[in-house]
Amino acid sequence: MRNVIVSFTLIAALVLSFNVMFTFAVPTQEYSCLNASYFLVDKTDKSVSRERLIAFKLPAQTPYFNQGTRWIKKLVGMPGDTIKVTKSSVFVNDIEYKNDMNTLLMKLNMDAASVEREMVLDDDEYFVVGETYLSYDSRFWGVISQKDVIGNAYAIL
Repeated sequence: MRNVIVSFTLIAALVLSFNVMFTFAVPTQEYSCLNASYFLVDKTDKSVSRERLIAFKLPAQTPYFNQGTRWIKKLVGMPGDTIKVTKSSVFVNDIEYKNDMNTLLMKLNMDAASVEREMVLDDDEYFVVGETYLSYDSRFWGVISQKDVIGNAYAIL
């Protein structure tokens, strides 16, 4: 009986430790914005670097999602970067991330002029995008900051 209690206690401690450091994320949006269905989020690593998937809290209230909603996107823009958003691409320091948003603009009943812009990211401003043509991302609602970051994310499937 003692071995069972010790084993159960060790397993419970391991599960608790795992839950403190990591979480599994399954997108709940109707349309996927990344080419994966499941993610592991490392809540202990909030460092940010270009081309990484990061989990974050949506920094603004939008017509479609509440502020604070948890999301995962690809970080492409860092402080000091020049961002140019067109209806077919996002350019970060002249590096193109192709992502035609015509379908999403039609679904949202928006025109391209409402999201096309050019900007330079300030300190603590990060630009995130999805990988699919239905990604609702920084092009629509703006930048995130370090305080919004939950942790680095890793695609599982």
